[in-house]
Amino acid sequence: MAPQDGNRQQVGLESLTDQDAIFKAVRNKCIQSPFTIIPLALAGGLLLLTGAFGLGFFGVFTSIVLGMLGAAAFVYNMWIRGETLAKRHVQWLMEQLKEQRRGALTEVAEMCRKIGFYEAEKEAAELSEAYSQYTGFLESRAEAKLGAAVGQRLGLAEAARTAGIEHLRQAAEIHTALTAIDIAMLRRELAQWHEQKSHARANHTVLDSKIDAHSRQILRYEQLVSKRDELIARSNELEAALKNAYMSDAGRSDLSLVHGANDPAARLSNAIAAAEAAEADMTDFLRNVEQQTTTPA
Repeated sequence: MAPQDGNRQQVGLESLTDQDAIFKAVRNKCIQSPFTIIPLALAGGLLLLTGAFGLGFFGVFTSIVLGMLGAAAFVYNMWIRGETLAKRHVQWLMEQLKEQRRGALTEVAEMCRKIGFYEAEKEAAELSEAYSQYTGFLESRAEAKLGAAVGQRLGLAEAARTAGIEHLRQAAEIHTALTAIDIAMLRRELAQWHEQKSHARANHTVLDSKIDAHSRQILRYEQLVSKRDELIARSNELEAALKNAYMSDAGRSDLSLVHGANDPAARLSNAIAAAEAAEADMTDFLRNVEQQTTTPA
C-alpha cells in the first residue's frame, strides 16, 4: 500500500504497531479509492445540474444511485478488504523502514571508505547484513501481524543497529583525527630530545617543556587509538549478537517474549545496554581529551 502522494516519508518502528495510525491510513486509502470518489463526485455534480436545469426525478434518482455506489465501495473496501489493506500498509511500512536503515549503514560505510578506514567499512557492511537478515526473518514470521514477541525483537534489532552506527561514526571521527597526527615524527623528535638532555650544554628547561608536550600528545594519540579499536569491537559484538539471535529464533516453532538471561534475544539486549554504556563513557572520554588539549601544560 503505497502512499497516495508518492512522497518518501520517515518511518519509525512505532509506526508498525500503531493501530490508530494504520486504521487511519486504511480509511484514507478507502476514501481516496476511485471506486469511492468518482461515483460520489458524479452524484454531487448531478445534483447541482438537477437544481440548475430542473432534471427532476431522473436527476435525483441517478444521484442517489451513484452516491450509494460510492458508499458501498467505501464499506466494501473498509470492512471487507480492510484487513488485507492493513497488511499491505504494514508491509509497505516495513519496506520503507528497511530502506531507511540500510541507507544509514551504507552512508557510514561510504564515509569510512572515503577516509581509508576499511576495517570500519567492512564492519558496517557486516552489521547491515546481520540486521537485514534478522529483521527480514522476523517480518516473514510475523506475516504483517506484529505480536508482542516480534515487536520486542524488532525493537532490539533497531536499537542494536542504532548503537552500531553511532559507534562506527565515532570511530570514523577518531580515525580522521588520528590521520592528521604524524605520530612517527612525534616519537622521533621525543627520542631526539631525550638524547639531547644527556649533553652537558643542553637547556633542560626548554627540553623538558618540549618533552612534556610531545609526551602528552603521544599519550592522547594512544588513548584515541584504543578507544577507536574499542568502538569497532563493540560494533562487532552487536553484529554477533544479531546473528546469534537470528540463528536461535530461526530454529523455534514459535517466538515468545524475552525472559531468561540465556535467551539470545536477552543477550542481544545485554549487548545493546553495554554499547549504550560505552557510548556514554566515550562521550566523557572525548570531553576530557578536549579539555586536556585546550589546557596548557
